[in-house]
Amino acid sequence: MTSPIKSNKNLYEKMKIKIPEQKSLKKQADNLWMEIIKLRAGYKSELLGILGKKAGGREILASHHILGKPNNRLRYDLKNGICLLNGREHLFGVHNHNPEIANEYFNKIKDYIGQETYEYLQSLKNVKDKTDLKIVLIYLESEYRKLHIMKSVKL
Repeated sequence: MTSPIKSNKNLYEKMKIKIPEQKSLKKQADNLWMEIIKLRAGYKSELLGILGKKAGGREILASHHILGKPNNRLRYDLKNGICLLNGREHLFGVHNHNPEIANEYFNKIKDYIGQETYEYLQSLKNVKDKTDLKIVLIYLESEYRKLHIMKSVKL
């Protein structure tokens, strides 16, 4: 007897339906998360207010995970993201090899997001649940569409 998984895979192959691999889903979700963080910020640094290229400025922006991404729950939580200038704030700020400078930027970010959001993110650090990346992608696509509509209405 053929297993249902193998028979479904054969069916997909016969129908020429490409099943996305987990790796490509993760890459898609990562890219969409980064774009949402920048769009939400209006394509400008959330700490300095300097415009990025998509908003007519000259700066390159980076979407930064505030508390890192130890699990997918934090990796794709939009509250765990902030839009920063790629050089000054991101590479030479929060990722600075000098701990004093890195901590200074981290504290600026904590002040910006507020204590309640910071505590919420801290509560997610040790979540060990499995994450269905297809559902994450659907959620992020929905959030992107909502943000895009809200931004276009404001114009």
